Amino acid sequence: MDAQSPSREVVAVAEVIRRHLLQHPQASDTAEGIQRWWVLPVLGEVSLQVVEQALTTLEAEGFLHRLQQAWAPTAYLAARPSDPGPRPTDH
Repeated sequence: MDAQSPSREVVAVAEVIRRHLLQHPQASDTAEGIQRWWVLPVLGEVSLQVVEQALTTLEAEGFLHRLQQAWAPTAYLAARPSDPGPRPTDH
């Protein structure tokens, strides 16, 4: 495994997050919430650093978005398909 490849633990956590969002497409949470509520029940205790690396990987793949707001902690949610644009009108 080269230095650019994620560890097995990061890959496993990313898969848990991916499955969770596929089953619950409206879900969103902070990294800490994802660690506690999404990952812990499936994989057991995993460091926050590993969860954050998995989130970064999924964000780079375009699978999820990071939502940063000045008044709230950073949250993560499933990426939504882009708006297809204007629809043709009937004449």
